[in-house]
Amino acid sequence: MSNTKNEFLTLREKELANEQTGLSFELDNLLNFDKEQIKTLAQSIVYDVQENHLDADKTLIYAIKGEEFFKSVVANVRPIMAGKGLPKGGLEMYGAKMIEKNNPDGYKFEVCNDSEWDALNTQLMDIKAKMKVREAFLKTLTEPMATMDGEIINPPAITYGALNIAVTLT
Repeated sequence: MSNTKNEFLTLREKELANEQTGLSFELDNLLNFDKEQIKTLAQSIVYDVQENHLDADKTLIYAIKGEEFFKSVVANVRPIMAGKGLPKGGLEMYGAKMIEKNNPDGYKFEVCNDSEWDALNTQLMDIKAKMKVREAFLKTLTEPMATMDGEIINPPAITYGALNIAVTLT
């Protein structure tokens, strides 16, 4: 038996031996859920956290670890599926449809040899570089400043998004 399989079995035994957290579910059950059921399950977990039936700290860590787990599975299995190929028209099963799809291509205008585009691009890059320098200066202002022309330059406004919790897996 491979190390990975042994580790999985050991982890699974520990999981079964631990108390139920209210968040445990069998991975096989997800195959039978449709999009609406998944949404409902997530909403019920949020409700349980709001009603203090589930611990918010543990639930967030559980969800982040699950997200990391599933991202890794998707990232590693998707290329395997792409290599296998799908039947013409795709494959539909368990309430999901898989189709082969080329990612959108981009455009490389640098190769056009268009002098007008090249000139505009050069101007744009120059302006972006000048703006970066000016923004770096403006960030140093802590109070309004008067220029030699009498113009009053204010420090930039600092905007903050919603308060968030950063979680780092160790």
